[in-house]
Amino acid sequence: MARESRFVSALPAIVVAIIISHLPVPDGLTYTSMRLLGVFAGVVTGLLTADYAMSVVLAVALLALTLTESFMCTTSDGRQIECDRCRTVYRGKSGKWHEYKCDPIGGSFDVAISGFSNRVAWLVFTAFHIGRAVEKTGFGRRVSLTLVRAMGRSTVGIGYAICVAELVLAPFIPSNTARGGGIVYPIVESVIASLGVEPQMGENALGGFLSLVASHANLLSSSLFITGMAGNPIVASKAASIFGIDFGFAEWFLGASVPALLLLFMLPPIMHAYLRPRVDFARLEQEIHRQSASLGPVAAAEYKLCATLLCCLVLWVGTPYFGVDATVVAYMAILVLILVDVLTWEDIVKNHKAWDTFFWLASFIVLAEQLSALGVTGWIGDSLSRSLHNASPLSSTLSLAVAYFFSMYLFSSISSHVVAFVGPFFAAGHVLGCPPRLLAILLALFSSMAGVLTPFSTGSVAIYAAQGYVSQPRWFMIGVMTAVVILGVTFSVGLLWWKLLGWY
Repeated sequence: MARESRFVSALPAIVVAIIISHLPVPDGLTYTSMRLLGVFAGVVTGLLTADYAMSVVLAVALLALTLTESFMCTTSDGRQIECDRCRTVYRGKSGKWHEYKCDPIGGSFDVAISGFSNRVAWLVFTAFHIGRAVEKTGFGRRVSLTLVRAMGRSTVGIGYAICVAELVLAPFIPSNTARGGGIVYPIVESVIASLGVEPQMGENALGGFLSLVASHANLLSSSLFITGMAGNPIVASKAASIFGIDFGFAEWFLGASVPALLLLFMLPPIMHAYLRPRVDFARLEQEIHRQSASLGPVAAAEYKLCATLLCCLVLWVGTPYFGVDATVVAYMAILVLILVDVLTWEDIVKNHKAWDTFFWLASFIVLAEQLSALGVTGWIGDSLSRSLHNASPLSSTLSLAVAYFFSMYLFSSISSHVVAFVGPFFAAGHVLGCPPRLLAILLALFSSMAGVLTPFSTGSVAIYAAQGYVSQPRWFMIGVMTAVVILGVTFSVGLLWWKLLGWY
């Protein structure tokens, strides 16, 4: 019965895919691109409705596209053609007939698995294992406790400690849910519990303050680094494919640094002014001491991990100078951590989150690349741009960014939101002549920051919201308030910073 209900949950996605695939082909698209668009729409629907893992939905999508020959194949002489045209004949310029020499099914499958050699997918995969090392050694927990102890002399100070903990861990743990839910959340809940507040007590100013600060800090820190959230590499990949710009680790951080760090600095005071929490600091100090004692002294594995992480940061930031790709740096880090016995090969094998994310991210990259190759992204971008055709490039950029931000209301997954909309919005910006780097950094920031709008936007937010310290209606209201602050800072300080950088 359970299996039947799971299949029923997938029916809306199947119906959407079939209907769109068989709609009349509009100008600018082909039958092949319509099938790809239909399957992609089915994937987005499946992510919202189907009771299957994201990777399963994508595996089915790739198989369907392979069997229907709905990719762009490469012929033996290097031509790019739609796979369903393989082995068909065409008349050359000389008038002679030739055959497109390629394998429609085999070539389609080659495209389907091409994402697994993508460097971005490998960067996220390796970063997950670095995150496992941070968790295994207890380093992440030690950092969080140390920050709370050092900054926890006031309620706002505790909020800043949580923000700094997220900030320190964000470059190394590319799952905002794993970082927020697996490392920072237990610390936050321990602090709340130590002060005599329990979830069953319902709404509570202190619990609400720490939950909102932690969940929003998780989103803001995710926007700072390309490795801060699993969907970020998709943004970078689409920026590169549509605008031809390199939006790597250093450039992403440079562009995001000023507005995102300012918002992190503003977050605790704003939430404190709104919720007015009170803290028993004597009790808090006892709880921190108890948890710190349970960790014991700093182990050799933590020193090895810190040295490796420091080297990673230096090489990542200095990529233009050292000439070592960010993915290669992360790959080397994993091997070093294994060789110095911080991680074992069993840790790599059993890190199912890393493997799962690697699969669905690689699959999404294939879909994104093929949507561009078959003209779907450009067609959607043209459609979006028609409503802004009279606006200036800057006005168009800001309008697209605001629309992208509030479209998050339609999704319960940041990654799904990125996959569904970042390509079309970039394509619209390309048609409208938007400054490439300005639009790229705005969508990069808003991909994570838009998660403040709802209590179900991503796993880490849902974990905090489920504790009940803040009612859902109030969470939505605070989300709108925070969104206004985010947009205000981004469109003032952010625009000034990007103007200084020469990005528009």
